[in-house]
Amino acid sequence: MKLSDREYMETVKVELLKKVDNSYRITIGKGLFPQIVKYIADSNYGKVAVITDTNVSKLYGKKLLSILKAKKVPAELFSFRAGEASKTREVKAKIEDALTLKGFKRDCVVIALGGGVVGDLAGFVASTYMRGVPFIQIPTTLLAMVDSSTGGKTGIDTAYGKNLIGAFYQPETVFIDVELLKSLDRKEMLNGIIEMVKHGIIADKKYFLFMRDNIDRIYKLEEKILIKAIKRSCQIKKEVVEKDEKEKNIRKMLNLGHTIGHAIEKASGYKFSHGISVGMGLVVETKIAERLNMISSIESQRIIDLLTKLDIKIKFSDVDIRDIVKNTLFDKKNTAGKTNYVLPLKVGKVAIDVSVKEKIIFEVLQQST
Repeated sequence: MKLSDREYMETVKVELLKKVDNSYRITIGKGLFPQIVKYIADSNYGKVAVITDTNVSKLYGKKLLSILKAKKVPAELFSFRAGEASKTREVKAKIEDALTLKGFKRDCVVIALGGGVVGDLAGFVASTYMRGVPFIQIPTTLLAMVDSSTGGKTGIDTAYGKNLIGAFYQPETVFIDVELLKSLDRKEMLNGIIEMVKHGIIADKKYFLFMRDNIDRIYKLEEKILIKAIKRSCQIKKEVVEKDEKEKNIRKMLNLGHTIGHAIEKASGYKFSHGISVGMGLVVETKIAERLNMISSIESQRIIDLLTKLDIKIKFSDVDIRDIVKNTLFDKKNTAGKTNYVLPLKVGKVAIDVSVKEKIIFEVLQQST
């Protein structure tokens, strides 16, 4: 019996089963630039691309570049305008074109020197340039130190929301130098402290209480307390990432406060900082959990009291609540057309993939103004 053209078929199997070791070390300390340069020099990379923003370039970029060149390490500095508005396809393309014109090849290394915007953008560049080159995270803000520099999330924003395009791409290593925090004002420090408090809410009541009792000392940059707190935040995040690198399940817990937070951030035209927006999101999402009887009023108040102590004020006078609710529809955690939330059950424990009706979200937002 002869097979018809439609029935005839051959197959070829491409077998690529393999184990990949993406492990890396996070080094936390003070005055790490000499150690960073030694690590780079000893690693025998080709050219070094230091990617940063216009603010960090003046503070630390030129300094790092001069130390690298003094050690005969071939390096170039690439900077873009500071701010969330630069996390775009266009800026990414400009950096990639500049790397190409400067002769950067597959043996190069990208240094992400800056806050979360720099880490997200530079990491995404590294993940796609020459089909992937190594990169090193050197966060310069407290928020980036305890959050975005660990875990391998990279990406850019679009008109529809934050970080909708990107890749999971782990760094070669992370250097956290607390000396770089001296250039931050209190508002920038607060962005990081909010994230650290979030880590306590999702996984460690003892750490939550430690943060509550040591906030003033962290603001004062007391070295031992600061390094201890940063280390614990990094440990919490790494423990989650090790179990779920690509956010298929429990890594979603790290998004507590972010569904509402990102929606507020976008609705404000990014006038509200990421940290403050997430802080506002933590308050609102805690209230949603209480409204759904998922958390006791005592535990809810414990969270809100600490956030109130941090002076996170819920004011939506510059934002339309309808825009906030609409923006939640584009959240990355959404599935099957439903907006899924991470909500606290108590300090130290959360629930993921909780579907919440828009009516409840709208009402809680209204009550929070």
